[in-house]
Order: sequence, then C-alpha cells, then structure tokens
Amino acid sequence: MSAETEEQSSGFTRHGSDDYVANFSSSERQVLINLVEQIVELLGERIDNYDDDPLAAMIGITSFDSPPDDEVLMRLLPNAYAEQVDASEFRRYTESTLRARKSANAMSMRIDLKSSSDGYVEVDHDGANAWLGGMNDIRLALGVRLNVQANSHEDLEILAPDDPLRGVYAVYSWLGWLQESLIQALMDDAL
Repeated sequence: MSAETEEQSSGFTRHGSDDYVANFSSSERQVLINLVEQIVELLGERIDNYDDDPLAAMIGITSFDSPPDDEVLMRLLPNAYAEQVDASEFRRYTESTLRARKSANAMSMRIDLKSSSDGYVEVDHDGANAWLGGMNDIRLALGVRLNVQANSHEDLEILAPDDPLRGVYAVYSWLGWLQESLIQALMDDAL
C-alpha cells in the first residue's frame, strides 16, 4: 500500500448504533482478499487419523500434540505452556478449535469483502470482532515474515525501494492503521 492508497481509505467509522463501515479501493480490497485466503489456506486443518475415539473426534480433541513446523503457524498457534508435556496436552484439546475460530474470522472478512463490489464494507459488532481477529492474524503472519522481533520499525522504515519486504512492511503498517480505526470506532460505541 502506498501513501496515496492510504489517503483513499477512510478506515472504519461507526455507523448507526451497532454498525461499522469502511470503504476500500479496488486494490486494497484485492490485497485483503488475497491475505485472508492465504490465512485460511495456512490454517487448514491437519489431517488427523485419530478416529479410534468418536467422542474425541466429535468435541475436537486431536492426536496432534506437537507444535506446527511452519514458523507462521507457530506464531498463530503458539504453545500455551513452557513445559512441553503441559503444552502438548493443551494443544490436543485446543488447536482444532483455535484453527476453526481463526479460519472463521478470516472467512468472515473474505465474505464481507467479496460481497462488496464497490468496496463499501459494513459490519455489526460481531463482524467487527471477527475483523479485529482476522487482521491481527494477518499482521502476526506478516510480522514473522518481516522478523519484527529482530528488526525495529525504524529499520523496516528505511528498507531499500527495491527490497521485496518494503511492500510487505507497507501492508503490515496499513493493517495496523486499519485495526486502530476499527478499535477507535468500537471505543466510540462505548462512550
């Protein structure tokens, strides 16, 4: 996203008693759709051949007790405990549900964006929360690719114009601004 594109965006604003709206340019809409589709694909459920226990399958307990190999997935689905035995047990009981919730947030964003041919998106309070969760997951994924833990924002701001990460950082920053606008709109509701 260039500064020019950011000027086209108004971010989210409160509309009525329980709705929040944003107007995206065609390119912004396409970027967001692409990113949410990548998150949905990344979060695709691991195939679990654990069908010995129908009750476990029904309530979402899996046989997976190890963290994902992919560094982005590890950031999206981190260990809950430092102790490996506790982390493994917790993962068996929660990873499936967490994947489903994160996928649902991304799919909610995708549906809103795809159903808006003119870029005008309107969401209710639940939709706003889904957008916050979905945007956060996208920023976490981009943050891993940018290595934001090791790179300061100052370092990322001065990336060379031909550095492929410069565009990634621009989208990362824009999503932060977009999240902030939605949080502000939600806070306006609370006042």
